[in-house]
Amino acid sequence: MNNLSYDHFFLDRIIKSFSLGEKKKICVAVSGGLDSMVLLNLLLLVPNLTLGVAHCNFTLRDKESNEDENFVNNFCVKKHILCHVKRFNTFDFSKKKKFSIQMAARKLRYDWFEDLLKKHSYEYMALGHHLSDSVETFFINIMRGTGLKGLLGIPIENRKFIRPLYSFTKEEILHYAKMRKINWRLDSSNQENKYLRNKIRLITSTFSDYFYKGFKKSIKYLHKENLVIEKEVTKIHNKITLEKKENPFFWKIECEKIKELQPLCFYLFKLFFPYGFSNTENLKNLLYAQSGKQLFSKKYRLIKNRNFWILVKNKNISKKIYIISNLKDYKTTSLPIHIKFFLDPKKENITEASFIDFDKIEFPLQLRTWRKGDFFFPVNMKGKKKLSKYYKDKKFSIFEKEHTWLLVNGNDKIIWIIGNRLDDRFKVTEKTKRILGVKI
Repeated sequence: MNNLSYDHFFLDRIIKSFSLGEKKKICVAVSGGLDSMVLLNLLLLVPNLTLGVAHCNFTLRDKESNEDENFVNNFCVKKHILCHVKRFNTFDFSKKKKFSIQMAARKLRYDWFEDLLKKHSYEYMALGHHLSDSVETFFINIMRGTGLKGLLGIPIENRKFIRPLYSFTKEEILHYAKMRKINWRLDSSNQENKYLRNKIRLITSTFSDYFYKGFKKSIKYLHKENLVIEKEVTKIHNKITLEKKENPFFWKIECEKIKELQPLCFYLFKLFFPYGFSNTENLKNLLYAQSGKQLFSKKYRLIKNRNFWILVKNKNISKKIYIISNLKDYKTTSLPIHIKFFLDPKKENITEASFIDFDKIEFPLQLRTWRKGDFFFPVNMKGKKKLSKYYKDKKFSIFEKEHTWLLVNGNDKIIWIIGNRLDDRFKVTEKTKRILGVKI
């Protein structure tokens, strides 16, 4: 195969797969190794592309790392390509975050790539992963234990990250580099047996073309089967959902409908793994736990509330106090919730509001959430009531308790459980001279 036909062998599939015949601005992740240098050289042959290069120096191989950086930078200068370089203290980051070196490098790399995409308005970040990498990932996931999704290997496209060399083997890429006399850098760490991927690479390097043809077919079938499963999971998701909103994130789920699912562990994993919950036994136990029990992931928490689950983001509970020093400057407040004050509600024809005896108010007022020991005198009722008892009677979930705001008087007496009950001590009576209207 001559150079021109081999260019066509690569470029035809790449251009069709990613619609690269149109004008596009793409950043190419280039380490200086064989795969990324072949990818960069191929994309330089595609008309109408505006290219940039991103190079990560993880400072893990001392002189070698700096030589890789210089190699990539010099190539970009020669080809008049904008080159973005970022140096990372990978070792300290991995120690601080308790990541392996490889996981730390991955985290640093992709976070920086995300920033570059936004800052420089690149449409895609092109990565040098290929078919042989996908085979390695397939076997790594099998060894660690995986479901169907883990058998799909590396995705050809994931949001703005694309892998134009996905359908080509390492041998094909190497052959192209030699034919085109492309220079690249050798990474000595790829020869170290302490990394699992390197051990597997030694085995998969002996696989024949016949294996790769079969592997590509199998992956296609697995993708189709996974698509069917994902559609079914989406149907189940909708079936068990009572309420869901994104800002702030809130998902109310019916427990009885979850209990009907079979196989239960499979559905629990598929539904809640995206939120960081992978222990299906803990999820099963929460189905039958008493109200108030919770499970926590890194970013979310799952709360059992009677016959429901509530999934919310795992943010710190707000203990902040917002001060309203006067109504002149704070006639409308939007933090933490939007409230309007009306000094003369009758004149302003305000009806849907809570009405307070203005002369019983002492400034500064406060907006805060409940504290242990808080009590109030519910309007039109005799005696006081603890807020904890009021919330229990109203069947508030833990989440609702934490996110219900109180309007508190300057003498620390509760005026209003906002959106719920007014305190009897501040209600409007026949003796009231001035009325304050409060509306959310």
